[in-house]
Amino acid sequence: MDIGESFGYFARMSHKDKLFLNRYSIKDMMSIMDKVGMLRHLERKGFSAPLVELDLDDSMIFYFKLYDSDKTPENLLIDLRLSDTRFVPEKRFFEEKHVLSTLDMIVIEWLSIQNPRGKFQKDRPQLPGQSRPGLGCLGFLMDMMHTVAEGVIKDGFMDIPEHMHGAIMYSKNFMFFNPAHEGVMRAILRDLKKYPLYEISWGMITGTIIDKETGMPQVYDPSEQIFPVSRRLKEYYNSRKYRKKFKEIYKIKKYRFDYEEMNRRRAEIIQKKSIADL
Repeated sequence: MDIGESFGYFARMSHKDKLFLNRYSIKDMMSIMDKVGMLRHLERKGFSAPLVELDLDDSMIFYFKLYDSDKTPENLLIDLRLSDTRFVPEKRFFEEKHVLSTLDMIVIEWLSIQNPRGKFQKDRPQLPGQSRPGLGCLGFLMDMMHTVAEGVIKDGFMDIPEHMHGAIMYSKNFMFFNPAHEGVMRAILRDLKKYPLYEISWGMITGTIIDKETGMPQVYDPSEQIFPVSRRLKEYYNSRKYRKKFKEIYKIKKYRFDYEEMNRRRAEIIQKKSIADL
């Protein structure tokens, strides 16, 4: 940021307009969406009048909401909530000469992408915790977030996905900070590659994805999953220690899917609970 940009930034701060991550105006966010192809994608989906709303609450959580035509709940397409934090990794993850004391992260507190006009299809059924179908624009949103993170000079984005399917959906751009967790997820995807995402998700919920070595269900352990932006964080993921531990777990872990039992347990669960509430 040069001097001119700095003066422009603080001048904008005196206005009542709220800025996303204290930097980006509504106009800026529309420009970023256009640049990464998000607006064209939404237009092809039938949403040609996007409206952005930005906010900041008392807990210092930044809100980015994208609506179609009107700023009403039934027209909400994207609800993204971010906060700033300093992530202090455990030293055990690093080689002695490459310890990172703290990382400046943007935390994904909440992310919802939904098609208010869509209906769940047989080949893309409702995922646990999902209330409406998606928009197929997660990739565009990741490109947006990368641009945003570079602009505010952060090491990356961090999330702790509640469900296994969330971690899998993020896995094109995000990696677990713990290499053992990354190894487990990739081994499951390798061994259960013939199954669709929603069945793998139900397998984890019902305890029917079985570790062949132990004979026990593989438990999903939510932990930090990170989209690296800075060079030092990318170097961590490319480090000898991270790659060695990942390969070790990926090679050792073998899984089988008790598919019939998954279907039986799933039927019992959805008789008692709404899928959206899982």
